[in-house]
Amino acid sequence: MRIRFFFLLLLSLGSLWAAPTQKTPQDVEVLANNVSKEGTLVHAVGNVVLYSPKYLITADEAFYDQANGDLELFGNITLLEGVNYASRSGHTKINLNTDKGVSDPLFFFDESSDVWIKCENAILNPDTYITQKSIVSSCNTQDPDWKIAFTSGEFDKENKWLHLYNPVFYAGDIPVLYLPYFSFTTDKTRRTGLLKPEFGMSSQEGFYYMQPIYFAPDVNYDVELRPQVRTNRGEGMHGTYRFVDSAYSNGSITTGYFKEHSSYAKDENLKNDSHYGLQMTYDRSQLLSEKYNTIEDGLWFDINYLNDIDYFNTMRNDTLSYDKLATSRFNYYIKHNEDYFGFYAKYYIDTSLVTNDTTLQELPTLHYHHFSNPLLFDNLLYSVDYQAHNYTRSEGITAFQNEFNAPFTLYFSFLEDYLHASVSENIYATHIAYGNDDTQENEGKYWRNYHKFSLYTELSKPYDNFYHTMYLNLDQILPSKEDENGYVANFIALNTLTKSTSLTLKEFFYNEDGEKKVSHSLKQIYYSDYDYKYGDLENDLKYYVTDKIYLGHNLHYSHEFSKVSRNQVSINYADDIYSTSLRYTYQDKTYRENTIYKVSQDISSNKDYSFVTLYADSKYFTHYNIFSSVDYDVQDDQFRSWNIGFKKSLKCWDYSIQYRDKITPKLTSASVDSVNREGIMFMFNIYPLGSVGYDLSRESEQKF
Repeated sequence: MRIRFFFLLLLSLGSLWAAPTQKTPQDVEVLANNVSKEGTLVHAVGNVVLYSPKYLITADEAFYDQANGDLELFGNITLLEGVNYASRSGHTKINLNTDKGVSDPLFFFDESSDVWIKCENAILNPDTYITQKSIVSSCNTQDPDWKIAFTSGEFDKENKWLHLYNPVFYAGDIPVLYLPYFSFTTDKTRRTGLLKPEFGMSSQEGFYYMQPIYFAPDVNYDVELRPQVRTNRGEGMHGTYRFVDSAYSNGSITTGYFKEHSSYAKDENLKNDSHYGLQMTYDRSQLLSEKYNTIEDGLWFDINYLNDIDYFNTMRNDTLSYDKLATSRFNYYIKHNEDYFGFYAKYYIDTSLVTNDTTLQELPTLHYHHFSNPLLFDNLLYSVDYQAHNYTRSEGITAFQNEFNAPFTLYFSFLEDYLHASVSENIYATHIAYGNDDTQENEGKYWRNYHKFSLYTELSKPYDNFYHTMYLNLDQILPSKEDENGYVANFIALNTLTKSTSLTLKEFFYNEDGEKKVSHSLKQIYYSDYDYKYGDLENDLKYYVTDKIYLGHNLHYSHEFSKVSRNQVSINYADDIYSTSLRYTYQDKTYRENTIYKVSQDISSNKDYSFVTLYADSKYFTHYNIFSSVDYDVQDDQFRSWNIGFKKSLKCWDYSIQYRDKITPKLTSASVDSVNREGIMFMFNIYPLGSVGYDLSRESEQKF
């Protein structure tokens, strides 16, 4: 029963006769169709409602002794205790002063977790319910999908913990498991205790079990420990400390260690038989601006250290990292009126290397930006951007790069604002000073300026049956002076541009109801400095058949080779029941990406590829979610990845079965880069008990 039902019941009793309002020493009030009193004993019959500071009770008949607080209830008893607990019974005796009593039979419901208990009799105490011959579940009370029958049990109302003795687990009416003892919590609030365990089975790693232990000693921090065992692989433990140190900030520290069994490390040819690491994150939106309201600032960092990629892959059963490069980042910015200052740092750990002495680090980058502002008059704007990059490492060439960029833009409008134009002068300069290498020149210099001319218009017009909007833009980039001398290392990015003219069209069509029906964009670039003058023509078209389905077509046409260089066709559908996307992409080796920056003209290393991607999801069947995804390489005639499965979700449980193909990287002493794992994954989750998973898969090595 829900609490709102009982409050509606109270409102419906407004027409009933009530005993004259009188506060008892226990502050208990009784309402009923008929109320009589003999001495200190109150007898109420018919639609009885009794409430006290702790309870709200309804029954067919009640006897209440005002002297000692004894209360005996008969027939259709409903007892509400606070906002979370409700119970139903046929007969209950309870003392309102001591909160002790008995009830038979009893149906008890925990509103916060949807867990209910049904028993033949129960002993009621202030902090506990002790039950006999009971059933517990969180499903529907009639024919529950799962239930646990137990001979005796105790529910701790204070700690919200249920202890079961001699429990038998049932799937429907079929017994599936017996245990001498089992316990679980119904509490969803933040508090110290055991969290839901994770356990499963894998053909490679054996039985997996992890039991998180949670500590919450204060409102502003907590600690979570996660010891685990994988019977065929090894044991380990990870831990996370989370904290909130202000109203604008929070952070965490995670560390862990996993030790491989020597036999597993040898069979899998692992580089390391132990995996360890450290992660620290912190985010604060107001560091100085809390005291100085004229500025805005923010601090964020994510620091990562690990000895190999399996540190991530052993943290939990489903954590996977596909990147061998672990990146640590530190960012701080401060903004005042029209000025921005930034401090950034990046540190890389390449887990495929024995040592990272040769790995290039970015420690730090300094950034200053002055936002666009009028210069002399309103339609002449300028901005300034300066960055300093420090590229460092223990072995190999290092560099310190200064970059300066300043655009000046003059805006015009013509023909009563139907036509707009802008002219900009852009200045860029950089200087690189090298170190740690005597074989190259010790510096490099580059500067350039370019002119940019833009002409654009934005138009819209209503017609009888549709509405049309259009944006048309013509950009001309003319590099002017340019000078480069010294040495420019391959890790240094230069802001070099090529002479180009680009025409862009964007348009949208809406029907008479204001619904978007067609979106279209077209782009063509002309290069003056390249042997091929015309870049690929880009055309993107989307047709919205209904509000649920649209067709997409993206095409690139190569003028240089007189052929389609890239072609993508897609159909997408989404409603409350179905969601699907089918996309075919073909890319020819002649494909060139359109860009205003200078690029290599050599495309001989390009390869043809074509693939089909399919994603589908259906909720047609009640409580079932059927899903599938496919990535098929048409060129090589093989599946890159695919996944198919279904999930059944009910109020009190769910389970999923899927076939999946995944790649798990690992560091070995040989040249193995990753493991291709494919197989069946089964997951069963019971609310609020926890989940069980089984992974039946096979592995094959993928070499670099």
